[in-house]
Amino acid sequence: MPAHHHPARKKFTRFASKQPFQFGLPNVSPDLMQASDNSPAYLTRTSSLLRQQILANAPSVKIISDSVQPDVLARDAWADTDFDRKRVLFLIPDDAIGDCVGMVLFLRAFATKYPGAKIAVLNSGTASDIFATIPDITIFQLFISAKRLKTFDYLIDFSEMEGWKDIATMPVNPEEALCEAFGVPPIPLASERAPKLASGMKIGILPMASSPLRTLPPELVHETTELLAQAGFETTLILNAYQGVMKKYKDTIGSFNTPNIRVVDGFKTIGNLVSFIREQNYVVLADSGPAHITKLFQTPGIGIYSSASATVLQGRHHNLYPWQSSYKGEFCEAPCGLAKLRATTSGEIGCMGSLRLPMSELGNLPVNSDRALAERLVTENPVPCVADLVAQKDRFLAFLRQDIGI
Repeated sequence: MPAHHHPARKKFTRFASKQPFQFGLPNVSPDLMQASDNSPAYLTRTSSLLRQQILANAPSVKIISDSVQPDVLARDAWADTDFDRKRVLFLIPDDAIGDCVGMVLFLRAFATKYPGAKIAVLNSGTASDIFATIPDITIFQLFISAKRLKTFDYLIDFSEMEGWKDIATMPVNPEEALCEAFGVPPIPLASERAPKLASGMKIGILPMASSPLRTLPPELVHETTELLAQAGFETTLILNAYQGVMKKYKDTIGSFNTPNIRVVDGFKTIGNLVSFIREQNYVVLADSGPAHITKLFQTPGIGIYSSASATVLQGRHHNLYPWQSSYKGEFCEAPCGLAKLRATTSGEIGCMGSLRLPMSELGNLPVNSDRALAERLVTENPVPCVADLVAQKDRFLAFLRQDIGI
């Protein structure tokens, strides 16, 4: 093994197929679909949907190994390697939108420092459309052939970044961490946040997150939407049909009195979501993937944060005004750092404030999903730091009026 190289942390599946094949995820743009290239073997991440749901049942596919660890450039050599005029393949550890936006911002900076480098990503999964915002990048959303793998000078495993294994409980800033690890200066940003809105401009509201800890309360969403529409803006409320609580959440928000409000249950692809955010003049969002997507275009607006820290998640990006929950209680205060609900040893699910327990007694992530509980938390009985957003509703709406000039 060459110096400064070692096996990747993530394990990959090596497989072969007797028949030509092509794959693409349903929520990824069709033009990013992949096809076989007559290679004798192919690699996909062992934990990928391709391996778990498709390959095992495909009669023409032979699984060769589930424990392949490609040779990657060691973490301590990243900053000392000259990547210019090299072909570099980055192994993506997960396809969470926020994480991948941070990786994209880093890759933009990487391409600026090494303009002659040829960049590719492997196993970008459902976030492939986000990586597609980078010019001249090659995207292997689900697999790579052994033939193509041999063409790269360097493989880099992003899962070697410190702290990323704890991202479900303590969010980190991937852009900042990666730029520091590679010794790459981040790309320059606009120096001022200056929303300039006039009647008829487009405003998007995206209140849903993957966790009840971060989804905005329906009462706040309803009044915010009405306020913006009544001010004459083209207002669109975007929900998320992929989340099981969406219908209950939508019913709780209720109908609107103002005619120029459009409600969209969700987008078919992440690419559609990216395009929507690119087109908006202003946004109001929960702490979620779309809030991170605004960094790609510096879309102005307000990011509303509850359990997680706006300072950590927004990093150096000031396009969103960070509205942070002000909750302070006996067992926790916002931001506590949790990104997901936790479980006690007896199986109770919640957070420190909702269960009135210290963090030391909430040592596990829930094993099973509980749709009824999730629905109650996003509609009837939110966790304390989310409930605080309703308590501070008038103060928030006053700031929103001031920010957009009404």
